[in-house]
Amino acid sequence: MALVLAGGSAYQNEMTRVLIIGGSAEAWRLARLLPMAAVHLAAPERVPRNWPGQVSQGPVSAVWLADQQVDRVVIAPHPCDAKAIAAALRAAQTVGVPFLHLIRPEWRATARDNWHPIRSAREATAVIPQGARVLVTLGRDTLPQLNGLRAQCLVRQLGAPGGNFPLRHGRFLPARGPFSVPHESRFLRKERIDWLLLRNAGGLGGWPKLEAARRLGIPVAMIQRPGRPVGPIVTTPEEAVAWTKT
Repeated sequence: MALVLAGGSAYQNEMTRVLIIGGSAEAWRLARLLPMAAVHLAAPERVPRNWPGQVSQGPVSAVWLADQQVDRVVIAPHPCDAKAIAAALRAAQTVGVPFLHLIRPEWRATARDNWHPIRSAREATAVIPQGARVLVTLGRDTLPQLNGLRAQCLVRQLGAPGGNFPLRHGRFLPARGPFSVPHESRFLRKERIDWLLLRNAGGLGGWPKLEAARRLGIPVAMIQRPGRPVGPIVTTPEEAVAWTKT
């Protein structure tokens, strides 16, 4: 496997040189399975992870990717980060390096769920009624899209506090996971939450609040994922490891 050091590229041997473009929990798990792979983050993590090796950070472009001199690229940002996924895809296609998408499966509603699919945060105004108390678990950059929502927005923050609350009604709720279903159920009752607003991120980390909402009969405004990206896709780090060896 390859080793990339800060400030340039230096490799221990001539084996396959792999670059992981991260941002998801699956990227972190893959890096632990491939500790000699290079890791790059297009944006800072809200909750920093303990990566097994050196991690670079910054925009992804074809010029930057060509300078890395890697043999394969695993594209694994957060599954709802359409901008990062598209930039990595364009760069890999331009450079001509083989690439693979690592994307965990999305959540699926059951007959007991009351989910309202929307395409963006702005569309929440079409489904969430005026005066509702809404638990919002979106990135801070998305919050301005909720200016038209006439509701109390309780915005969960997993990272450090980020200044003044940007919406007319509501407040930040500092929190630290992992969360369990009993914890989320107590929290939803305590805060008298009657709507959830979130992205369809998939995975186990965010599932407890959806399970709690299901048990309490709370409706969910679910922002759908971007369209399926171009190229091969796997859903587990183990499958990505196997691809790097083919």
